[in-house]
Amino acid sequence: MKWINRIEQAVPVVQSADPIWKAAESMKSAQLNELPVLSNQNFIGMIHARELLNTDSDRSVEEYVDKDCVTINGTEALHSFPCFSGQLLPIVKEGVYYGCIRWNELHCSLQDELNQLMLVIDHSYDGMLITDGEGYVLHINKALEQITLMGKEELIGMHMTDLVDKGLFLNNSVVMKTLQSGRTYTNVQKYKNTGLYTLVTATPVCSEKGDLIRVLANVRDISDLTRLQEQLDESKKITSRYQTELKQLRFEKIQVSGKMIAYSQEMQDVLDLVYHVASSDSTVLLLGESGVGKEVIAKVLHENSLRAEKGLFMKVNCGAIPPTLLESELFGYEQGAFTGAKKGGKPGIFELVHNGTLFLDEIGELPLDMQVKLLRVLQEQEMMRVGGTKTIKVNARIIAATNRNLEKMVEEGTFRLDLYYRLNIIPIKIPPLRERKDDIPPLLGHFLKQLNEKYQYTKRLSKEVVDQLLLYHFPGNVRELSNIVERLVLTCRDEVIEPRHLPERISQCNKTEDKPHIQRDESETDMPILKLSWNGQGKRENLFEYLEKEALIQALKKYGSVRKTGKAIGVSHTIVLNKMKKFGVTLEAIR
Repeated sequence: MKWINRIEQAVPVVQSADPIWKAAESMKSAQLNELPVLSNQNFIGMIHARELLNTDSDRSVEEYVDKDCVTINGTEALHSFPCFSGQLLPIVKEGVYYGCIRWNELHCSLQDELNQLMLVIDHSYDGMLITDGEGYVLHINKALEQITLMGKEELIGMHMTDLVDKGLFLNNSVVMKTLQSGRTYTNVQKYKNTGLYTLVTATPVCSEKGDLIRVLANVRDISDLTRLQEQLDESKKITSRYQTELKQLRFEKIQVSGKMIAYSQEMQDVLDLVYHVASSDSTVLLLGESGVGKEVIAKVLHENSLRAEKGLFMKVNCGAIPPTLLESELFGYEQGAFTGAKKGGKPGIFELVHNGTLFLDEIGELPLDMQVKLLRVLQEQEMMRVGGTKTIKVNARIIAATNRNLEKMVEEGTFRLDLYYRLNIIPIKIPPLRERKDDIPPLLGHFLKQLNEKYQYTKRLSKEVVDQLLLYHFPGNVRELSNIVERLVLTCRDEVIEPRHLPERISQCNKTEDKPHIQRDESETDMPILKLSWNGQGKRENLFEYLEKEALIQALKKYGSVRKTGKAIGVSHTIVLNKMKKFGVTLEAIR
């Protein structure tokens, strides 16, 4: 600190045993009206010139020492110096005298410090206002001048009540609250002449005795913050819109690629969750009956993550591999690990799927001893080959699937509780087909189109067949529906598939069922979505013809001509013309 360099050790001193006349001569020589008094090297006080008047010059200095004088130890900050009225401020540490600071030198240092402090305040980004303990303005900085459009010459010296009376603030003054209560206050304050909203914090400054001596107000223009908030809100809206568009594109991609048909609200909710968690590395547990499409969902999770660019997607059916081989398949083995082991060993699936996704289907069939080893991989992200001695780091996302009740298996002791919790981080339940009937018509069209293209057929489903399938409960879910359509296409010799071609179990099951009432969902989709509701009379609508007509109209709209439409759907243009005539459809009407 600058004031340390101003310590003067050459200031004359007098000893307590010296006579008064000697002290007077030293004061005259140094042009001082006071001197420090020592007893050897120990400081005992100050002697002042006023004490020497009308005093016997031969008397001892010790008799006139001011022992209550102010001293410092040399470690104080400049702004914390005590108040004193003399010319010299002695520096004393543990009774030992080290020198003095002259008041005029100290005043210069204090003034420098004050000037620098005011310079910092003036260059503050926030507006600053300082009042005394009574509320009179002592100082404002340049930022506050810009906020209020008032100069220092207008504000300095005014009382805060005058500013309030003049209407400078459109609401209560925060500084006035602090002056009245002696506590810190923060509030939004609006200025009349600029219309700016500011965030003001008024802080009390008290003396050592607790008296309020200053109030410091920090004033921040929050119009910048308001603009930032508006920009942030706009960014959130844009992000939300992009997410919605991306979600729609993903749905379209899946529907176009034929990987998944998801027209029902139940399946769209599932896919919404799937896309939301796809980018993470968290373990996913797919729950649902056999045949609902768990493997398809697992592939969607992988393909919509960064792992699709870095690693493979591999499936392991835990119930299809014998328990004796499962460990070596998953973790690999070293040379000589067992009889018949390959020379050089073999990497396991965990190594092959590094940076990719491992789909563990039928996880409920995993033996207990393998559950322990899988748990270690999930927790430690490392494994050891069969017969190996060193650990191998693995980085694979685990997607598990089961049609069993794992919670019940935990209670029965056939599935580990700790592994269940590690797998059940993000559970996704896929509803059975009987709970999402809206997906049946588009699935029928999808499978029929695939098979016709594969075998160069033009097979069709009669309306009665479609109605029968809508009533069926499908215990085998989508897999069963796909198998039924394939069976019908391959075994039926006629072009139109009739109810007599259906498996007997479907006809028998539907005898006791009411007939559905068919209602179209008017939302815009590439294929018509059908809503099912039961009526008391069991009335049958012509569902197949309705579907066929709607599909024909959509195809004609898309391809624009009879020949292009026939080529796209795999039939001759003559068949397309006959269908248009049957349903009363013309190109002019649909354009």
